[in-house]
Amino acid sequence: MEELNRRLAEAADRYARLEKLNRQAARLRKEYEAAVGQAERLKAALAKEQRDVERLESGSLWALLTTMFADRTERLDRERQEAAEALVRYEEARQHAEQLRRDLQTAEREAANLAGADTAYRELLAEKEQRLRSEQGPAVERLLALDREEADASRRLREIAEALDAGQSACMGLRRVTDLLRSAESWGTWDMLGGGLLSTMVKHSRIDDARAQLNEVRHALDVFRRELADVGGVIDLPSVDLDGFTRFADYFWDNFFVDWIVQSRIGQALRAVQDAQSQVLHLLDWLAAQKGAMQASLDDIRRRREQFIVNDY
Repeated sequence: MEELNRRLAEAADRYARLEKLNRQAARLRKEYEAAVGQAERLKAALAKEQRDVERLESGSLWALLTTMFADRTERLDRERQEAAEALVRYEEARQHAEQLRRDLQTAEREAANLAGADTAYRELLAEKEQRLRSEQGPAVERLLALDREEADASRRLREIAEALDAGQSACMGLRRVTDLLRSAESWGTWDMLGGGLLSTMVKHSRIDDARAQLNEVRHALDVFRRELADVGGVIDLPSVDLDGFTRFADYFWDNFFVDWIVQSRIGQALRAVQDAQSQVLHLLDWLAAQKGAMQASLDDIRRRREQFIVNDY
């Protein structure tokens, strides 16, 4: 019986993992399709912005007519800025879709490796039930019920622990982004006060580092959302946009007004990241409480099972 219990426990873990992967794959498939659609829309918007720049640069009749209503140089600068912004947004959307595709492939590949886990679990469960019924009769129902309670509690505890791990990874990443943006904000203040090219370069280096880190955090938050879905949590994070196109303006139109725009956007991004971090921390507290309650429930089930075996079985 001990060997059968061990095999059954392993089979239950594999079956639970397969069910979780199938749920995650279904969610990932929807997220991936939505992300691809968003990337395609942004790609079309980018193509339009690039065409507008090319027409203004070409000296065509259309470009000539635009000068009747606005300064051509000013209009061209604005169109270039909008094209740069569209490129940044498209690249971020494309990278997000690609990451979702990789996550989906990973989930599907692992699920394929667990094919048949549901059948194996049910067969072992039926084998154990048949053996117990032949040995003890009515007492078996109570023991099987306790076994199911323990298995369910153990599975939920494992899912909560996985969500906690994912949330902690996301929180650490958000903390790193916060530190980088604070550094960028400090260098930006120095830049506005006349810090020169060095302060401008350091400021944008920090922004670039924050953007790179944010791409990793975005994935970590996606994983966290999926883990929360398995334990009944809900998360609604604000979007965080570092607007990389402002670098072009900051270098080539280096004046207080443009620097103020960049500084303002650093501040907006910092507040958004801090808000996201606050939400993640709140959810981590909730998960920690859920973990403690579930562990207590599991301990109680195990005590009751032990008492039943000792006293009644």
